[in-house]
Amino acid sequence: MISSAHTDTTPASFIQLVNVKKTYGGTDAEPVYALRGINLVINDGDFISIMGPSGCGKSTLMNIVGLLDTPTSGDYFLRGEKVKAMSQDDWSMIRRSTIGFVFQGYNLLKRMPAWEQVALPLSYMGVSSKQKKERAVAALETVGLGTRIEALPNQLSGGQQQRVCIARALVSNPGLLLADEPTGALDSKTGEEILQFFQKLNKEQGKTVLLITHDSHIGAAAQQMIRMKDGQFVEEQKAATL
Repeated sequence: MISSAHTDTTPASFIQLVNVKKTYGGTDAEPVYALRGINLVINDGDFISIMGPSGCGKSTLMNIVGLLDTPTSGDYFLRGEKVKAMSQDDWSMIRRSTIGFVFQGYNLLKRMPAWEQVALPLSYMGVSSKQKKERAVAALETVGLGTRIEALPNQLSGGQQQRVCIARALVSNPGLLLADEPTGALDSKTGEEILQFFQKLNKEQGKTVLLITHDSHIGAAAQQMIRMKDGQFVEEQKAATL
């Protein structure tokens, strides 16, 4: 949901951005305005897509929401708490436990079986070896790959590799999934299957999803689609009922 003011902050808000701006370039270079005053509220259980052409600022926005980048100005609230008041350790903990990332590039290790790929985030959370495998296998079963837990990436199709990435994002049971062009490397049929899977996670498991895409058809899979241009939101619309 596009927010217009500070007063939109409510206890139900999972994430709120207030007048967030991001500028690149120093005094010796012409500044690049990636974000020009973004206001956004994401509530628990939302499925929102940000749609726009390459260079419009949508990936910068996702990186800020995912605590991979910081705004030049403006405020980011997570569960009502101001993010810039948190420590780097707090940010790391949030990235490990609260946010799951799915990218266009699968980022899978060539010689590692699927279950170990999925278990990687748990290595930083003090989870025992036995629990890591149990949770990784359960996550793979959730995405329909329970019979491929030992498969290497080159033994999986593109769609299956993306499902491994989704399982990896789910293994720490995050409340928010951030998906940056998750179907960009897939054919249209497989892409539709991945989109349906995000819809299922949203509807059946209550996962909050923020999806970034340049394709209006992909964006329309969300409950709400926000169009972005030149670092600003230009239109918000509700998508068809899922």
